[in-house]
Amino acid sequence: IKLKVQDTTSLEYLILFTLDTVCVGFFTFDLISRGVTSPDKKAFFMSLMTWLDFLAILPYFVLLFTKESSNSIEILRVLRLARVLRVFKLVRRSKKLLLIAHVMRKSTSELSLLVMVWLMAVVVFGSFLYYAENGKNDKITSILGACWWAVATMSTVGYGDVYPKVTSYSSSNFL
Repeated sequence: IKLKVQDTTSLEYLILFTLDTVCVGFFTFDLISRGVTSPDKKAFFMSLMTWLDFLAILPYFVLLFTKESSNSIEILRVLRLARVLRVFKLVRRSKKLLLIAHVMRKSTSELSLLVMVWLMAVVVFGSFLYYAENGKNDKITSILGACWWAVATMSTVGYGDVYPKVTSYSSSNFL
């Protein structure tokens, strides 16, 4: 998605640009200070996280100095999201999060069975609804649309965008 800024003097643009500048400045200071204080400079510069951090701040400086916006620079902006992955490093510090990760690893077979049963129920009830409505509902036009109703109904209280309209079902609805 490419966004075009019409007015670079608007208040919203200036606020977002200032916020972006402060954040990139903080991340740049963080990267430089970690590089300067690193006891093993070679290991620091060969680290994947260092390169992700560098690629995360690179688009800001490229756009700042070139004042141009091209598709290749826009792709670089996506790399800023790589900094979000650093949050997962915090998992090592929390005993409760480690416990949750341990439980999830130990119960993968049970969880996968639960997901399979849930998916089968979605397909079965979605198919039942599609054939029960039998063209009487303009919002349920396919089995996949009826499966969306089943997902929303089974996992939440429903969105209300898709719902059954036929109130009395008989065996003739399915024929």
